[in-house]
Amino acid sequence: MRVRMEGIPSVLLLRGDGIRAWSAGGSLLAAENDSVLLSAAGDRITWGGVMMLDSPIDVFAPGGLLLDGRRLPGRIRVSARNGEIRVVAVVPLEEYVAAVLSREASPSFLPEALSALAVAVRTYTLSAMASPRDPDYDVVAGVEDQVFEGVEGVGPGFRAAAAATRGEALYYGGGLARTVYHSTCGGRTESSVYAWGTDLPYLRSVVCEDCRKSPVWRWEYRMGREEGRRVALALGVRAGNDLGFVIAGRTPTGRARQVRLTSGGVTRELKAALFRKAVGYRQMRSLWAEIVPVGDGWLFTGNGYGHGVGMCQWGANGMAERGASYREILARYYLLTRVASLPGSPGPLAGSAGGGF
Repeated sequence: MRVRMEGIPSVLLLRGDGIRAWSAGGSLLAAENDSVLLSAAGDRITWGGVMMLDSPIDVFAPGGLLLDGRRLPGRIRVSARNGEIRVVAVVPLEEYVAAVLSREASPSFLPEALSALAVAVRTYTLSAMASPRDPDYDVVAGVEDQVFEGVEGVGPGFRAAAAATRGEALYYGGGLARTVYHSTCGGRTESSVYAWGTDLPYLRSVVCEDCRKSPVWRWEYRMGREEGRRVALALGVRAGNDLGFVIAGRTPTGRARQVRLTSGGVTRELKAALFRKAVGYRQMRSLWAEIVPVGDGWLFTGNGYGHGVGMCQWGANGMAERGASYREILARYYLLTRVASLPGSPGPLAGSAGGGF
C-alpha cells in the first residue's frame, strides 16, 4: 500500500545501507556513504546537491530507509511539484496496521481492544486502497486518515494484535465497512449522517459508558480574547470588542452542528466542525461542548475526544476489561457488520504483501 508522508522538509536527508534510485528517465543511481540529500527545483529533483533529475524517482534500500528520523520498510517514491518535495512510501499492509496501532492506541489497552482496533485499521486501509483519494497514494500519514510515523518502535502488543487478526476485515453486506474510529466518545457515539451527512446503517449512535477511564472523558479549555480574534479572522469575521461565539444547533446526541460568530453587527453561521478545526483539535477536543464567556475570553467544556463516529477506543478497552472479545467490541460499534477473512487470505499466521508503484 502507498502512504503519503507528512512533514517533509524542503531539503530531505535519506539514510540507508545500499541506497539505489531509479529516475523517471530510467537512470540507475547509487548514494555515496549510504546517505543522500534531495531537494526540489521546480518540478525536478536535485540529487546530492549536484545532479538534476526528472520527477519522480523511486528510492530503495534493502534494509529500509531512514527519512527525517522515521524508519520506512524500503521503497519510497519522491516527486517534486512547484518547489515542494512529496514522499510516498510503500508499506506492507500488516506492518502498516501494527505501526498505526502504535500511534493511534494506548499501550495500556488490553489485547482484545487492540485486536478490535487492528481490524478497524485494516478495514479502513483496504477500503482506501480500493478507492484511493489520489492516483499517487492510498492514504495520508496523519489525522486526515490514520497516524503513521514509520515502522520503528512498534511495541510487541501492537504487533501481536495485528498478527492475531491478520487478514481479517469488517464487512457490511457485500462490501467493506467504513471503519472510522476515535479516542473517546464521552458517553454516546455520533451517527455518520450528523457528522458528515452520509447515512451509513452500521454507523449509528450507540450508548457507551465504558470510556469513563479516558483522561478526556470530560475536558475544559480556556480561550483568551486574542486567540478568539485569531479564530474569528481565520473564519472570515473581523473581530471587535463584542466578539461572541454561540452554538446555534445541535445533533440528537448533543454535539454542536452549527456555531454562530457575531461581531460589530456582523453575524456568520458555519459548520461546527470548521469552527473546531480553527480553534484546534487539541483545544476543542470534541463537538460535544459548551462555550461560555468568562472574564477576558471563553470557557469551553465538553465530553470526549474526536469526531465520535464508529469505535470509541477507550470504550473498546472498557469492554475488554469487562471480558468482551474483539468481535463483540466490533459488533457494538459497527452495527450489522461481520468479521471475515479477506478473499485468498491464508489467515493469522501467514505473511503479508503490500502494493507498490
